Amino acid sequence: MPEPPDSQLLALLTDTSSNKLTQYFLVHAKDTVEAERFLLDQRLSKEQNMAVIIPQTNQNSTYWRVLIRQLLHPSGFPKVVNANKWYSETGLANTNDIFPDQMANFYGTKLVGSAMRYRPYMDYEIVEGSRVVIPKPSIDINILDAITYKLNFTYDIAMPADGGYGVLKDDGHWTGILGDVESGRANFSLGLVMTQERASSLDPTMMYIMEALTFITAKNPPSPPWQKLITPFHLKVWVCVVVSVCGGVLLYHVFYHIQATISSSRPLDSHASMRIVASILSQSLHDYLWLSGGRVFLGFWFLYAFLVTTHYKTSLTSNLAVPLIPPTARHTPAAPWVQPEGAEHHLFSTSRIALYQRLWRDTQFHSEENSMRMVVGGTFSYISYRSFLVLQMLMHNSNPRRKTDLYVATDEFFPTGSAWYVPKGAPYLKNFNAVMWRCVEAGLINKWLYDLYAVYVKEYQDQKSSQEQEDTAVETDTRLLKDARRKPTAPGSHKVSSLEDETPEDELASIEEPHPGEQEQEQENGSPR
Repeated sequence: MPEPPDSQLLALLTDTSSNKLTQYFLVHAKDTVEAERFLLDQRLSKEQNMAVIIPQTNQNSTYWRVLIRQLLHPSGFPKVVNANKWYSETGLANTNDIFPDQMANFYGTKLVGSAMRYRPYMDYEIVEGSRVVIPKPSIDINILDAITYKLNFTYDIAMPADGGYGVLKDDGHWTGILGDVESGRANFSLGLVMTQERASSLDPTMMYIMEALTFITAKNPPSPPWQKLITPFHLKVWVCVVVSVCGGVLLYHVFYHIQATISSSRPLDSHASMRIVASILSQSLHDYLWLSGGRVFLGFWFLYAFLVTTHYKTSLTSNLAVPLIPPTARHTPAAPWVQPEGAEHHLFSTSRIALYQRLWRDTQFHSEENSMRMVVGGTFSYISYRSFLVLQMLMHNSNPRRKTDLYVATDEFFPTGSAWYVPKGAPYLKNFNAVMWRCVEAGLINKWLYDLYAVYVKEYQDQKSSQEQEDTAVETDTRLLKDARRKPTAPGSHKVSSLEDETPEDELASIEEPHPGEQEQEQENGSPR
């Protein structure tokens, strides 16, 4: 530009309502005052690539001074600095870039992040009387520490002013975490679910982890030992077998009554019944029908008895060797707890899908601890994201040396991912993404996730073992679980049976690829992001 732009043109150039290309400003100014006025204009605070040339004359030649604005300066305020000199004969005086990466070094600037506690993504300790919290190890804090180390800044983490994740108000502005970022009270948010609605108002970083909704519920109790004798056959098969035995007894009597009219010898009714029952139990007969029709009947009966008994024996053997997994979700009413004001809350409350509407009618909102206590009680389910639910399953394991009595479904819905949000046009977005991508490429996200599982579980178990009240609570939960398994489902509750054949997720060591045989054995023994 031959001169600094006027106010109308500047408003168009700095409009952040739509995605735009990266802009580079090279402006000619007549003096230093005009250059500083342009470079320090507040409307250009989110533009990185700005340079102004000012003509200068000395005794030997004419040259141009190249001035740039350093957005982040150790003083804490943007500064105009000399970047280079441009001679018409020889070009630039040095190799300094006139459009340097302004966000490569924050010079110790303090940024503010807005977040809510949601392990394993975010964890902190609350400071009495302050929204600023003390961060603890979690996925987002680990990522943030990597970014601060690379870009040289410090940070504070604050809870949102209204204690919510954020909903879009009628005036087009956000509440909660998103409202803090939109209004400038925070420079970035920590992990939030990516949605198109949120991205229309704020800029998301790259998606650093994939997530999806699923549910956690209590496992069905193992079958009593005596039921092993009847499980090889379905109820309908047992009915057919009993009916066929009764029919066989009647036919056997009929043939002997026919023989009695021809011959004087005939067995007692009790003997005839016992012989039919004995044959299906693989016992031999002491005498046979000599009537041709009776012999045909016995031939078919012996074949039928052989097939039935063989199938029963093989099925019983297989059930004893590899017990069948009882359907987990069939008898569990689904009363989900979703995070208020979260993306899943919006999904259920606005969806037109009949199943989602049905779930939403039964939705209740409780604290995390109360929700899990009711899930352990065996009557309810908890809908949330997989990483969170797997952590809950591991933490609420009443005995750390065995697997859990809880079950995280393997099917998922509403697939999405987690990202951070920054104000529209924030110049540091590209630099944040670069460090995040390196964390993803190095496999650090998954490593941190499993490391945090171990940390949280140990912390939870240590708390239980050090406090008698916690031990009492665990015993009470166990009794509630046993009692709930004997009771019918709650009135008016609906059942989720689409996942009845799924394989349960178990302890930390087998989360990724659990062994089917181990799962089935644990189900039979009644064991519990």
